[in-house]
Amino acid sequence: MIMIHRTNFLLTLFSSFSFVLFSAGIINSAYAEQNTTPNIIHGKVTDIIETSGYTYAEVDTGKKKVWAAGPNTPLKIGDMIGFSTQMPMENFHSKSMKRDFPIIYFVGGYITDKESSASKAGGMASTHSQITQKQVAKPVKGIHKIKDGHTIAEIHAQKQKLSGKTIRLRGKVTRFTSKVMGKNWLHIKDSSTADDLTVTTDITVAVDDIVIIEGKLTLDKDYNYGYFYPVLLEDAKVTKE
Repeated sequence: MIMIHRTNFLLTLFSSFSFVLFSAGIINSAYAEQNTTPNIIHGKVTDIIETSGYTYAEVDTGKKKVWAAGPNTPLKIGDMIGFSTQMPMENFHSKSMKRDFPIIYFVGGYITDKESSASKAGGMASTHSQITQKQVAKPVKGIHKIKDGHTIAEIHAQKQKLSGKTIRLRGKVTRFTSKVMGKNWLHIKDSSTADDLTVTTDITVAVDDIVIIEGKLTLDKDYNYGYFYPVLLEDAKVTKE
């Protein structure tokens, strides 16, 4: 019984100590030992390239050097930063810089020892490649079926029947990515299901916009570079409500 109490006390103490370190923003230790979270890379900035709308950063993780591209951020050589690995691009060619990257990560913001630059990115109504995401784990309220249209639940349930057809729906933008592979990308949700729907378009919108979308439904779309979509609405016309 004494041993159980002692174990619980040590676990509580360790948890409290870990929280204090995280709250203090101590990111430098990540260079010596990588964060165990599989979707975050940490390391030291070894090179920076500034372009219109982008800050390209080369980061030394202690094991290898990798590149990321995010919204313009005041970084310096030697800074310790982190970023998400959610949007990798293999064999990426930058026309503006006339440079090839074996792999580069497009990020919505860099995590620094001060704050995440994603909070300063100014939303997603930008003409440059940025990523802003709101995590929504359930259907959104008040987004109902449009006349002569479909819900997202119906689209997923009837995808084989609707494949190749032009369909219309109403949705709320929960994620927006601009100018990746020549397209703008958005994820939308409605009140019919917790699932979302990925849409490509040349229209710029912002997270939380309510939109009417019309586009062709495509199944099992493979863009390579790790971009595979079982259900996708392509080249859609997007109108803000």
